[in-house]
Amino acid sequence: MRKYLYLLTIVMVLALAACGKTEGNADKPVNDETNQAEDTNRTETNGTEGDSQSGETDGSEQGLKLQVLKGDQEAGVTLENSELYRELNKIIQKNPAIGVADDFSLYIVNTIHDDQGESRLVLFGINRLPVAIKNFSFKYTLGNKDNEYVWEKQRVKMNEEEAGILEPNSALPIVLELTEEQEELLKSLDNDNQVMVIDDFTFEEVK
Repeated sequence: MRKYLYLLTIVMVLALAACGKTEGNADKPVNDETNQAEDTNRTETNGTEGDSQSGETDGSEQGLKLQVLKGDQEAGVTLENSELYRELNKIIQKNPAIGVADDFSLYIVNTIHDDQGESRLVLFGINRLPVAIKNFSFKYTLGNKDNEYVWEKQRVKMNEEEAGILEPNSALPIVLELTEEQEELLKSLDNDNQVMVIDDFTFEEVK
């Protein structure tokens, strides 16, 4: 994941405001009691407002705060000096209730392209658990009901060294590389045919 983090300082945002559309946007709950993913359908529920803060959040009182990835923060990136983070923060401010109450979930934002034209998918990892978490990972499946997959049980790791600690009621960006074929399949997904699953979710609780 390290090679993705610093791309956040150079990527060009492409229609991130499209997050307001229903197509492709979903929250996925996981089971906190066992630290394992619960294979349920996509859901969207209102989150709960919390007062936990990390060093890099927007200070909003709207119930959800955006964190800068630790790797980006160490490179001097803030919510104010990065075009990408500013746009992501606008999405958070317009959609403060995203995320599954008392759970961790994913929210698809949009695709972006770097200055060399390479494609990435940006998601929010949203922590609505009552505790801060670190070193979390999961297997991510995204595809359609015809068993065509952008990713099938792709392991995603967000280590503390690179991502930092994800506070309660906070979100951070997760950036995944896309091939041309994956991007084309991604464009064809909608709420009627999309399948999105998190398996084997694990994390360390920060006390």
